[in-house]
Amino acid sequence: MTRVNSLWKTTIAVSALCIPVVASAHYYGSRASGLYLGAGGGWADNRGVSSSFPRPFVNVKHGHAAWKAYVGYAFGRYFALQGGYQSLGTDSVSTALGSETIRNRGYDVNALLSFPFTSRFSLFIEGGASRFRTRTVTPTQTTIQHDGTHPDYGAGVQYYFVRHVALRGQWQEFRIPNNNTDLYSGSLLFRF
Repeated sequence: MTRVNSLWKTTIAVSALCIPVVASAHYYGSRASGLYLGAGGGWADNRGVSSSFPRPFVNVKHGHAAWKAYVGYAFGRYFALQGGYQSLGTDSVSTALGSETIRNRGYDVNALLSFPFTSRFSLFIEGGASRFRTRTVTPTQTTIQHDGTHPDYGAGVQYYFVRHVALRGQWQEFRIPNNNTDLYSGSLLFRF
């Protein structure tokens, strides 16, 4: 009799634990489509700037804080279109004549493909085009600006901890000539 009671207690406990999981699957999955906004910050690593200067211009600082903001629309759980703004910080190059600074800021439009593992957690990949303005101030205080449209791509993870709010961690690479930059960021996403 003790074994039967133990089995019933275990069955009831497991059922009680499964009810919130099943309910949350419906709860979080019910808003798979719709408008969302997000913003966050992270670290930008400009890998291309050091290779664009010949020696002896080798003292290059190319890791710095960066931030981003974006708006998107999800067409179900698997596909979204997103546009955003990124400020990838300011790089500096020390030369014999003084310091040169390089600043990258721009917009992007990307398509996102999501791979949901649970109702709350998913992986995603993204790709599209970015329009960046690179502003360089030389040691003689001459300003050179370059505007261009270039490809970008990335990947990340997303976790909904409440119905309309998710935490997103991602990596993006912006293919800017002589300024290829990786952005590692975390952001909060708000779904409407």
